[in-house]
Amino acid sequence: MKKIGSFFKLVRWPNLLVTALMMCLVFHCIMMMQSTVSFTLLVISMVFIVAGGYVINDIFDMETDAINKPKKLIVGKVFSEKQCGVFYWTLTIIGLCCGLASTIMALGPKFYMIFACLLLLTGILYSYSKTYKKKLLIGNVIVSLSVAFAVFLPWLFVMLYMSANPLLLRANEDLMTTSLRIVLFYSAFAFLTTLIREIVKDMEDVDGDGRTHCRTIPVVLGLKKTSIIVIVLLLLMSGTIFSFENFFENISDIRTPIILIEVMKYMFIGYMTAFMTTVMQKPAKPEKTYHIVSILLKITMLIGVLTMIFINL
Repeated sequence: MKKIGSFFKLVRWPNLLVTALMMCLVFHCIMMMQSTVSFTLLVISMVFIVAGGYVINDIFDMETDAINKPKKLIVGKVFSEKQCGVFYWTLTIIGLCCGLASTIMALGPKFYMIFACLLLLTGILYSYSKTYKKKLLIGNVIVSLSVAFAVFLPWLFVMLYMSANPLLLRANEDLMTTSLRIVLFYSAFAFLTTLIREIVKDMEDVDGDGRTHCRTIPVVLGLKKTSIIVIVLLLLMSGTIFSFENFFENISDIRTPIILIEVMKYMFIGYMTAFMTTVMQKPAKPEKTYHIVSILLKITMLIGVLTMIFINL
């Protein structure tokens, strides 16, 4: 039982659930599509590929994690590096097979358009873990783009499916145009929220990253300058949240509860306050603040994603 629990921790099961939830909400609530076997396989494909990405990330991060979170270490402690390698290849191959089956079923000869994206994502996640995670900023951007891609993929899937039937595409032209604007908004929201969270996580792990020669933003610029960057990004994100209602009111009949918008507004204001406090007062253990903000950012993203439920095109 302990190993089963450790395996689910290794693949970050809450993050996988959020990935599946984002895709399903876009497909059902924004695209107004009914469940299909092909889309279900696409969701499974994304979940397994992302799970494999988490495993390979922990394999390459063994040395850093031994410093940053020795009590939570899984690779090399609960499972051997070889066992985790088997997990990675199994998850990745299953994910790609499901993606291939999904795209062939739904798109026929055009299956390669989506399948190529899944192959590219697999390669990017591997390259990120091996190389780009240690590079300045590019690693953070790759992770953020991967999350945004999970939001955008269902729209692309439906678009390519409809493009095979010109009459069907023409009949749903207004829906596709409006839904694209909404999906792009949520993709931007997911990208910015994830980017901020990734930088905050790097601030939390600055000691271990520094010792293993990772060139993250906090290692290169220091915590104070990184905090200022985070505050600027939080201001940008707050502006996005404040325009949330106006954005939807201009394009469709949305019944998003005001309370959800207000919660996100005040949460981002709280994050800015926390970081401004760490910059000015320099607390003895700022990593505790970073850890709390990192968790709250994940909750904020979940709240934002759940607002899709109330979209009524």
